[in-house]
Amino acid sequence: MKKVLVLGGGKVGKSVGEMLLALGRGDYQVTLADREKSNLAEAEANFKRLQSLVPHKVEYATKQIDATDRNAVRELLRGHDYLVCMLPFDLVAGIAEMANELGVHYFDVTEDVETSDKVKAIADQGRARVALVPQCGLAPGYIAIAAYEIGRQFSEIHELTLRVGALPQYPTNALYYNVTWSVAGVVNEYCEPCNVMLDGKFAKLPALEGLENFSFEGVGYEAFYTSGGVGSLIDTLIGENRTVGETRIAYKTIRYPGHRDLMKFLLQDLRLGVEHAKPNANGRVFDRRLAMDLLDHSIARTLQDVVIVFINCIGMKDGFRQQVNFRRSLRAVSMFGRIWPAIEYTTAAGVCAMVELHRLGHIPQTGFIKQENCSLTEFNKTIFGLAYEAPEKIEQAVLGGKS
Repeated sequence: MKKVLVLGGGKVGKSVGEMLLALGRGDYQVTLADREKSNLAEAEANFKRLQSLVPHKVEYATKQIDATDRNAVRELLRGHDYLVCMLPFDLVAGIAEMANELGVHYFDVTEDVETSDKVKAIADQGRARVALVPQCGLAPGYIAIAAYEIGRQFSEIHELTLRVGALPQYPTNALYYNVTWSVAGVVNEYCEPCNVMLDGKFAKLPALEGLENFSFEGVGYEAFYTSGGVGSLIDTLIGENRTVGETRIAYKTIRYPGHRDLMKFLLQDLRLGVEHAKPNANGRVFDRRLAMDLLDHSIARTLQDVVIVFINCIGMKDGFRQQVNFRRSLRAVSMFGRIWPAIEYTTAAGVCAMVELHRLGHIPQTGFIKQENCSLTEFNKTIFGLAYEAPEKIEQAVLGGKS
């Protein structure tokens, strides 16, 4: 049995712990750590309910801890095999260094490029003692695995666009948006530069640009550049000589039409996207943290969501210029006695699958591991792959002993 520390028990963190316990068939013992007692209480109720539902042993613990107390984090890490870091992006820095020093395999779901670069630097400097696997989850994460599956079919990639949206099924406000995951993560990806390839050259472009409109299953959407979702995919495809002088590769976030313009007004025109702004004459600070607090306070949460994954690739395949598309549309499901929003179970499944593949020896055991080091076939062979192929069958697969 592998001991897993899930650090951060918010919306998705608690689901990571629950999914490892539910789908892991007794192969994982989970400790969930968070600062908020309410998060731990909700998680513990979910874990206890699992014990009465699943046929295998469910071993868990919860721990209240402030992640800014790095000495406390270090002590908690000792004795664990795996760390799944589910902290907000601004608290992740340095956690991978600590895990590496203590010999604990490290996984996270951050979309923050700077944070992931620091994790990669551990391996680049020849200091990696463990597996270092950042950018798991949905986007980055599964989207890179699926996009690589499509892209590697082409000898030349002319255009590869990765699109992901976590959306309310029934939007009613002016933003056409409800809170479905970390507000800090949303604001960060709307503000930070975006890694893209334009005409065969690597570039950094502002978030919220590259606006496009399209229809998916009869519903109109918009998509635009946001930070982090492309992960390391561009570097991988360059290394395999699949890019040419006309290649364009980008990640875009999907939203309902009109959302981008309002967020651009809020973050750029009103300058709430500025990080660490100086106080005004009245002592007030108008910056990115205020934008996060404003959205967290004002925008209602919902369990009724939908996750859309839409990838298209155009290029040379089998001697002809062809286009291949990949799509998934996933809605909230009921399993193990509660409603699981689609963003929760898809993100949780993304990181849980990578932990499982590492435990089974199906991905490299040490060093920096890219998402595209895992094939889509291998990902889908795990029980966690059902989250993207048939989420409605997850509960039966566990309770019926089927995979």
